[in-house]
Amino acid sequence: MSGTAPQQGNENRSSILSTTTPSGIGFLGSPYSPADSLLTPPQIGVTSGDSIDSVLNAVKGVAFYTDMIGFGGSSNSVTAGMPLAPLGINYFLNTGQTCSNGASMYQYFQGIPTGDVLGSSVANAMQQMGMPALKGLAPGMLEDAEDALDPSPLLNAMLGSGYPQCRQVTLPVGDSYGHIADPTTGASWIDNPSSATQGSDGLYYQTNWVQDVDANGDPISLTKDQWTATPKAYNPDGTSGVEQRPSTESFTNMLTSSPGTSAVVVGILILLAFGLFK
Repeated sequence: MSGTAPQQGNENRSSILSTTTPSGIGFLGSPYSPADSLLTPPQIGVTSGDSIDSVLNAVKGVAFYTDMIGFGGSSNSVTAGMPLAPLGINYFLNTGQTCSNGASMYQYFQGIPTGDVLGSSVANAMQQMGMPALKGLAPGMLEDAEDALDPSPLLNAMLGSGYPQCRQVTLPVGDSYGHIADPTTGASWIDNPSSATQGSDGLYYQTNWVQDVDANGDPISLTKDQWTATPKAYNPDGTSGVEQRPSTESFTNMLTSSPGTSAVVVGILILLAFGLFK
């Protein structure tokens, strides 16, 4: 298919969307909370007392939280071997759209800091000094703020992009400790957790269909006829169908199919407009 999104003429129908409400975590994203996931002092060996060991453990505790704020990893010998890891969650969000091949289309969100918020030059300098990447709480907040300035992923996930062509990807989900659910409450942090498989690195992975893009990173959309003509060889859950199912269309837009969802989306759009014109 061409990388340029084709014109759709006088078509005034809504996007191709699933008639069923996406299951799992919902349109507002994962319920993961970084504050709740931060290890407590007793969990890292800090206890009250006046012995030498308790004092040394308290010093290690201070160093631990300092590294969690700045690096999300050990930066010195004091914290070496402590359970340091970047806080955040990676997950797929079911957009409610249907790919041209019949599978449900997902949007991938990377909430674990990548360490490049200050640019490649700073990242390279940190590496040359033998320091860990800036994946702590503070750099992570900057990354979140940077991502928040680009509303396109959120809008793409909620409104869709017409008649999408998709590609299959396998990407890590869950947190840096290998959890896909809250260890205390058991509440799932990801959509469809039964489809996640644990890799040799201890992290979980999921395979889903996402919006395909061209060489410039622009979404590849099809015409209605192209979308309809594409064999629906996959089930909505992404598994291969036993036989080709006939192409069907559903023009039920998620903005009208669910009053609650509609209110949320309209509210978000109003906030975005307010931010642009403030």
